[in-house]
Amino acid sequence: MAGSADNAARFFMRPTTVWISAASIIALISLGAAYFLVGDAREPIAETAGSRAVPPRDSPSNSAALAEEGQIAAPARSRQLALELERALAASDAQQRETALNVLLPELLQAEPARVVGIVARQEPGAVRDALREEVTRQWITLNRDAAIEWIGSLDQAERHSSATIAMRTLAAGDPAQAIQVADQFGVGRDDGSLEYIVQIWATEDAGAAMRWIDRQPPNDPRTIQLKARIEQVRAQQPGMRQ
Repeated sequence: MAGSADNAARFFMRPTTVWISAASIIALISLGAAYFLVGDAREPIAETAGSRAVPPRDSPSNSAALAEEGQIAAPARSRQLALELERALAASDAQQRETALNVLLPELLQAEPARVVGIVARQEPGAVRDALREEVTRQWITLNRDAAIEWIGSLDQAERHSSATIAMRTLAAGDPAQAIQVADQFGVGRDDGSLEYIVQIWATEDAGAAMRWIDRQPPNDPRTIQLKARIEQVRAQQPGMRQ
């Protein structure tokens, strides 16, 4: 009977043992699945975080972003400069206007010259408009000669003559040949002796350059003959000058 009882006990304990083993296996499988699920979930998070990471300041992508920001900011800066310039021009303080022409105008001409053209056009005829136009001419002709010449050509006759004369005198200090070219383009500088004076100074400072330039001009053109005579006059007065 004792043996039968032991066998019966073992018989009834066996399902429990099997149940415990099955439960352990299920638990292990669940833990493993959870581990892999967590691992799979982490990867997209890490990837997303990486994709949103701020690039180094000197990286190409960051440089492009900064450049785009600069392009967006530039028009706003130009508008601000234009507003400040017009405000200064309307002020009664002459010193304020002069400061605006010396500080604000050069930056605006560099950034957006079309705004400057618009400001000049909006000024009423008078001393303020003349001062602005003359200063625009002086600065723009050295900054962008072709653009300045095109603008000068768009002015009315009186303002065109005045601005062309200013452009000629401004260029004469650094490039007499260009000064003469601009003067002849707008028909200024010959009726008052300005071009002869420019050529005289040029021949005095560098006779060789003046002669090389005059030799390339049409020989039978009365304008060439006039200027060549002035150069030769200077050379005759100073035979020891640099050729």
